[in-house]
Amino acid sequence: MTTFSYKAYNRGGGQVAGSIEAAGPKEAAQALKNTGLYPTEVKEAGKEAGRAIFGQRVSPAALAAAARQLATLISSGTSISEALQVLADNTDNPKLRAILLETRDNVLGGSSFSKALEKNPDVFSPLFRGLVQAAEASGSLDQVLPRLADYLEKRARIRSEVRAALTYPALMTVVGAAVLGFLFVFVIPKISRIFEDTGTRLPFITVVLLWITGVVRSYWPALLGLGAAAFWFMRRSSRNERTRELKDRLLLKLPWFGPIVLSFHMANLTRTLGTLLKGGVQMLKALEICAEALDNKVFDNVLETAAKDCTEGSSLSMSLKKSALVPPLVCHMISVGEKSGNLDEMLLKTAESYDAAFEDGVKRSLSLLEPVLILAMGLVVGFIVLAMLLPIFELNQTIR
Repeated sequence: MTTFSYKAYNRGGGQVAGSIEAAGPKEAAQALKNTGLYPTEVKEAGKEAGRAIFGQRVSPAALAAAARQLATLISSGTSISEALQVLADNTDNPKLRAILLETRDNVLGGSSFSKALEKNPDVFSPLFRGLVQAAEASGSLDQVLPRLADYLEKRARIRSEVRAALTYPALMTVVGAAVLGFLFVFVIPKISRIFEDTGTRLPFITVVLLWITGVVRSYWPALLGLGAAAFWFMRRSSRNERTRELKDRLLLKLPWFGPIVLSFHMANLTRTLGTLLKGGVQMLKALEICAEALDNKVFDNVLETAAKDCTEGSSLSMSLKKSALVPPLVCHMISVGEKSGNLDEMLLKTAESYDAAFEDGVKRSLSLLEPVLILAMGLVVGFIVLAMLLPIFELNQTIR
């Protein structure tokens, strides 16, 4: 059975829209007629999304803007279906427009808003759907959506800052690799022929450089294939649960990088959990959604244990204290929040603290990374220059 979206007129002459399951478009039209509707358009649901530009995606910033606009429309008394239509008419993103229209059709067809969002899990995360579901149950959708927009905008801003900061080091690495490739393929082989014609004994450093050049020139297809195979193996092994856990645990234990990764996950955990609890999501469901949002196997295990302990009557702070990964400051803030009844506020304040720690760690790391890259490039270029000049000096002394 296939889901079709439709537009039709009822017996009273009013226009309606929705979705229906049928074997084909003709069967869908006939089923609508049997219910007293006169269809004017029947098409496969999601087909418009499939015709969207290949590779088009919905950015967190665009989704945050849509959530904020949706909250404004709903608070002004606009129905969800009308608000979704207005958003679709005002967006420039083809994929987002198609998804908004599909969601509107599902809502008009009798589905709840949160249920309609489940049709596009790649765009609407479990956190998004969980908050909307809790807001629908409490009737506070116009209040929860702005908080959700704040959360999405915060994550989008952090991602944008990290990406912008990594642009210069990445550009340096690419340019450096291109220069070295040019030297190994075109420059060094021509100079090496001069040394071969003289028949003089070459310094060890020059022999090493010529050997590397010969390997690169003779086996570059095999080297590229080996690199591609290593990349494929790493991508494939990342799907394995034990491999992912080993990688996540290793990242957290790295001397310089580990504390930055921990700050990122702590900020993400406390902000996500605080946003969910403030939106009315129950603790156990919030911990489950939080584990999905973190996408880290080590913290998945921590949150799974915490959910189990909370089910048995333990507090969240006491459960997290058992883990060596969760800093004492986080446990203390959660404990204070539990005692005062403001756990969501305490979690959001803790998130701000770890956000600052993460941003500071990234800035310090990047400020150190740039001179390290320059030093590494200088050493490599110095090695090449020295390996080329030493035989020339020796040849000059022999001629004299």
